[in-house]
Amino acid sequence: MVALVDQPPVEKKTRIVFIDIGRGLGALLVFYSHIAHPWVIAKHDSAPYINFVEALTSDPMHMSTQGIGEIAVPFFFVVSGFVVTPIALRQGQGRFALNRLIRVYAPMLFVVLLTALMLVVNLHPPSTGQSQELNPLTITTNTLLVNYLIYPQVVLVPVAWSMIVEVVYYVLLMAVVPLLRRWVWLAIAVELTFIFVVMMSRSQLGPSYSLFAVNVSYLPVMIIGQIIWASSAKKIPLWTGALYGAVAWSLYVLADIIDVGRVDTSYNLSMAFAVVLFMLGMMAEPKLKQRKFWTIVSERSYSIYLLHMLVSFVLLQLLRPAVPLPIALLIVIPAVFAVVEVSYRYVERPSHALARKLSYRAKPAPIKVTSEITIEIPKIAQRPRHSAPKSRPAADAGSLNGTLAVESTPKNPQTPPNGNRAAKPPAPKLPKPPAPESDAEKTVITRAVTSRRPRPRPPLTAEAGSDRTAEPRAQRSTPRRRPSPPFELQHQPDQENHGQRGDHDDLPHHGSSFRRTHR
Repeated sequence: MVALVDQPPVEKKTRIVFIDIGRGLGALLVFYSHIAHPWVIAKHDSAPYINFVEALTSDPMHMSTQGIGEIAVPFFFVVSGFVVTPIALRQGQGRFALNRLIRVYAPMLFVVLLTALMLVVNLHPPSTGQSQELNPLTITTNTLLVNYLIYPQVVLVPVAWSMIVEVVYYVLLMAVVPLLRRWVWLAIAVELTFIFVVMMSRSQLGPSYSLFAVNVSYLPVMIIGQIIWASSAKKIPLWTGALYGAVAWSLYVLADIIDVGRVDTSYNLSMAFAVVLFMLGMMAEPKLKQRKFWTIVSERSYSIYLLHMLVSFVLLQLLRPAVPLPIALLIVIPAVFAVVEVSYRYVERPSHALARKLSYRAKPAPIKVTSEITIEIPKIAQRPRHSAPKSRPAADAGSLNGTLAVESTPKNPQTPPNGNRAAKPPAPKLPKPPAPESDAEKTVITRAVTSRRPRPRPPLTAEAGSDRTAEPRAQRSTPRRRPSPPFELQHQPDQENHGQRGDHDDLPHHGSSFRRTHR
């Protein structure tokens, strides 16, 4: 015999693990790149360990201008297209707009106000070299992210440029939701056509429209994520997804060819790496285990993305050169994560709860359909509980229509004073059915009679009495269950947004969401 060893229960995954890992790593890579390039390398600070890492990563991948963190942004965009599209379909245009408005802009308001405070006390927050004029109008435009669409630009939060790309994608997605509900292939075609038209007309309507075209030129990466979702969920055929993916890739390369807001030549390569890593993550998902560390980092990735540069640059300016760089980094990094935790607990997470509350629509209660069915069955007297069963007379066969005749027994037999039981009344004689002409007809009659034999009654309790006849149960029609939504529309808290926003709570649960689902 083989001894059976108790296996520990398999922990059920509630999140897509590779997305958590990708978002967490992406936020950390952006953090590293902004320390390495805009601070250490640009200011010619001495850091041999950073030079060693750069020699192994950014330099051979031709990303030395912006660093290895450049891969993170297109990865976030692919995740956003993959995750947010089914959420928009499930929530609808109005609820989706309200949900995105609160989730994106509440943390953004906190970061803009913190940056304004740094400017007021003259702590020199990071800058892109553009104007940082501080007044109610610039605070409002930076909070709403429309400062990236207004010429001349006033940029208070340099890392927020990718968020306006997200907002533009949300607006485009809401516009095509009616098409996505019926014809996914047509909706994607409309999106790709819109991107092409805007990019090719970028210089026709003034500088502000040109800024809008720069942001639209990043949308093909999100469309690729949307195409991956549509293909994996069987919304479009695989060959259609491959064709649309090639068109989206061509539009992104076209933006580089016609020089729409590109600062170096590594955009296409970083996007290719991001898509390949996303596909590898999808294939590895069934073997990945959900870890608390990656869940925590992923949920805070939006706050990490928005706050890391502001906090680290201000502290480094205060500590350097009085404090050596390694010691300064040991102070700066914990301080950044402390501010991130405050932002997540008291700004980001409450905004998520408010967004879910305001955009939640209760499901209508299922209609209970009940029908009263009257069933006429003959009452059958039951023998006392402890009495021995009596044999049934073979002649009591019933009629041809299947009605079963049973001898009538008095419910409460009385015993006379002299101790002798009253004579049992003779059973009533029922008319016998006509004799069948053949054995086959006799078999049919017998089956008709026995098929209507009532089910045996359960034994009655002493309190209920031994002679009470059970009432037939009223038959009710079971309410029709509403079909459950496709698996890719079942979402889990704090995972629906991309790594820069980390603001969700709603995503597919695990690798089985990539299997075919019922439409």
